[in-house]
Amino acid sequence: MPVIENSSYQPPHFFNNSHLQTILPSYMRRRENVEYERERFATPDGDVLLLDWSRCGQETDKLLIINHGLCGHTQRHYVLSLVKAFNLIGWDCLAWNYRGTGISGGEKLQFTTNDSTHELDWVTRHAIAAGRYKKVAFSGYSMGGNLCLLYLGRHAAELPQEIVGAAVFCATIDLTASSQMFNTTIGRLYARHFLQKLLQMIVVMHKKFPDEIDISKLDQVKTMDDFDEVFTAPLMGYANAKDYWEKGSSSRWLDKIQVPTLVVNPRNDPFLAGDCFPVQAAEENPNLFLEMPDGGGHCGFITMGFDREWWPAFRAKEFLVPLA
Repeated sequence: MPVIENSSYQPPHFFNNSHLQTILPSYMRRRENVEYERERFATPDGDVLLLDWSRCGQETDKLLIINHGLCGHTQRHYVLSLVKAFNLIGWDCLAWNYRGTGISGGEKLQFTTNDSTHELDWVTRHAIAAGRYKKVAFSGYSMGGNLCLLYLGRHAAELPQEIVGAAVFCATIDLTASSQMFNTTIGRLYARHFLQKLLQMIVVMHKKFPDEIDISKLDQVKTMDDFDEVFTAPLMGYANAKDYWEKGSSSRWLDKIQVPTLVVNPRNDPFLAGDCFPVQAAEENPNLFLEMPDGGGHCGFITMGFDREWWPAFRAKEFLVPLA
């Protein structure tokens, strides 16, 4: 029954507000100095993904593939912290930039969604194809965590044998429930932040694909629900926003996961609700380990001390290293 009752993460007592725990780390955390080697990966559908490699500086057969969150990229502090931590223990790391981030893509009318498991499969098989890595693990945050879980469940029967496990944090497992959180009073403030970037993405894509994107519909988008209804669904081939949320949620695939997988979803995460806390799935699947610390916020996990290792990086190592 892999529900981890006692999490080792304890937030500082004077940062006991979930929103402070969510927002402050992006300002408080030291940005690790990581020098990436960038690769332009030509996708099977004729686009380009930019892959950022960070080698550990020694011969290794271990690789961590990192999936960032919505509107993120490989320079986010949470990605850099993880890269640094795993490089120091002899793992290579590969962090990839999603299509639509303004970094990857641009040749096709596509942007990476929660449902884009085919893209993660391309990246994974490309990394393995060189023949260097025998042990491959995943980590992901928020949307990236959900994408990892969906990939591991949906593709369970044909996963490369090199994949040993995953550790994900603040995973938006239930997109319908998470979408409702963005409609609360506080949630709308977070939504405004994402919408600004998402609508900017649409404007950029419109310049290249003016006949396929109706820019006049920008005024119809007031909420995250609106964005998925007006743009995500029609552009990415879904019937509507609800159809996208259903197909892009990993919650209904968790029982299929066949490699050891850690899900750390804080109880006070302002983006999570409903089946984002899959207790029953963890109780029934011996490969799924669910940890629900009382604090942490959304991808926050405040850790006091400028030089202290960020807790998710510590926890990911603690879980994944024994698997390799």
